[in-house]
Amino acid sequence: MGEHEHKMWLQQEVEDWNREGIIDDHQAKLILSRYGLTEAPSSNKNLSNKKDASQLVTVLSILGAFLIGIGGILFVASNWQKIPTIVKMVLLLGTTYGTYFIGWELKFNRRTHPAMGEALLFLASLFVGATIFLTAQIFNVNANEHWLLLVWFLAILPFGYAFRSSIIISLNIVTFALWTTFYISQARYLALSSFEIFMLYLLLGINLYGLGQLHLKFEKYAHFRIIHQGFGLFFILISYFYFSLETPYRDILTRLTPVNWQVQLFFLLFAVTSVIFLISNISMYRKVKNTKYELIVLALAFSGWIGAWLLTFFINSLTTSVTEYGHTYTRIDPTIATLLFILFNLIFFILSVGSILIGYYKATVPFVNIGMFFFVLGVLHLYFTTLYELLPRSLAFIAGGLILITLGWYLENKRRSIINEIRGGPVA
Repeated sequence: MGEHEHKMWLQQEVEDWNREGIIDDHQAKLILSRYGLTEAPSSNKNLSNKKDASQLVTVLSILGAFLIGIGGILFVASNWQKIPTIVKMVLLLGTTYGTYFIGWELKFNRRTHPAMGEALLFLASLFVGATIFLTAQIFNVNANEHWLLLVWFLAILPFGYAFRSSIIISLNIVTFALWTTFYISQARYLALSSFEIFMLYLLLGINLYGLGQLHLKFEKYAHFRIIHQGFGLFFILISYFYFSLETPYRDILTRLTPVNWQVQLFFLLFAVTSVIFLISNISMYRKVKNTKYELIVLALAFSGWIGAWLLTFFINSLTTSVTEYGHTYTRIDPTIATLLFILFNLIFFILSVGSILIGYYKATVPFVNIGMFFFVLGVLHLYFTTLYELLPRSLAFIAGGLILITLGWYLENKRRSIINEIRGGPVA
C-alpha cells in the first residue's frame, strides 16, 4: 500500500471511529492533523463552545421529538373511537416505519442532519411502544399486562446498536426496568413493597454495570459501556439512598408478606448474574489495575443487598408489637433501626465517593456527576434528619444555609477540578 492509499485508508478509518463514537471530533482532528490530512484543531475554548452547541442541538432535537410524539399520541387517542380498525393499524405502522426511515436518511444515508436523525429514530422507538399498546387496545387486550412492556423492550432492543444511538439504548434500559417492576407487582398481586422494588433495582444496577464491562470486549460497541454503567451506578445509588432512610426499617420492612416462587426466581436469576459479573470484574482487575474502584463498588453493593435480603428472614426476631389507641402495630426495634440507618448511610456515602473515583480514573465525567449528586443528596438528608431536629428551627436554617453554601462551593470546585483533569482543559 502506497503512502497516498495509506492516508486515504487512515482518513476513512478515523471518520468511522468518530461516527461510531469511539473517538470525539477533537481526537479525530488531532489524528488527521498529525498526518497532514486536516488543519490542527482549534483551542480548547473554541472546541468546548462547539461541543456545547452541538450537544444543545441534540438535546433540543430529542426534546422536540419527544413532545411531537406525545402530542401525536394524544391527538390520535382523542379521536381513536372514530377511526376504523384498518385505518388505525395503517396509521400506527406507517407512522412508526416512516419516522424510522426519515431518521435513517438524515443520520446515515444523507448525513445532512445527524442530530435531527437521531431525534427521529428515538421518536420512532417511542412510536413502537405506542403502537404495541394501542394495538392491544384494538384487539381488547388489557393494556396493563406486563408482557406488553417486555414486547416493547424486545422490539427496540437491536435498534440502539444498529443505529448507534445512546438515547435509544437508554429508552431500552428504562423499559426493561419498568417491565421488571410491573412483572413482579402482578406476580405479587400488586402487593410489591417499596423495599422490594429497590432491592430489585439494586440488583438491576449491578447487572447493568457488569453488562457495560462486557462491551469492552467488542471494540465496535465499547463506547456504549458508559450508558449501561451510568444507569447501573444510578440504580445502585438510588437504591442505597432509599435504604439510608429510616422508613424501610421503621415501617415498610415490618409489613413484608411472604414472597412467592415467581419473585424468588426473579431475584435468584438477578443475584446469580450479579455474582457472574463480580467474578468477571475480579478477573479484569488482575489485568487492569484501575478497575479496583469498580470492584469495590460492585462487591460492596452486592454485599449490602445480601444483608438487606437476610433481614427479611429475621423480621419476627427484630420487631416488637406496639399498641396505640386500641390498635396493635408491628415495629422494628429502635436500636436495630438506628444501627441499620448508620450502616446503610455509611455504605451509601462510600458508594457515592466510589462513583466519583471511578469517573476520575476512567476519565468518565457522567460518573463523577452521578456520584456528586448523590453525595450532596445524602448530606442534605442527614441534615434534615439529624441537625435540624437537634437545633432550634432558626439556628437549624442558618446552620443549614452555611453548610449548603460551603458544601456547594467546595463540591463544585472539586467537580470542575476533576473534570478539568479528565478533559485536559478548563471547564465552564
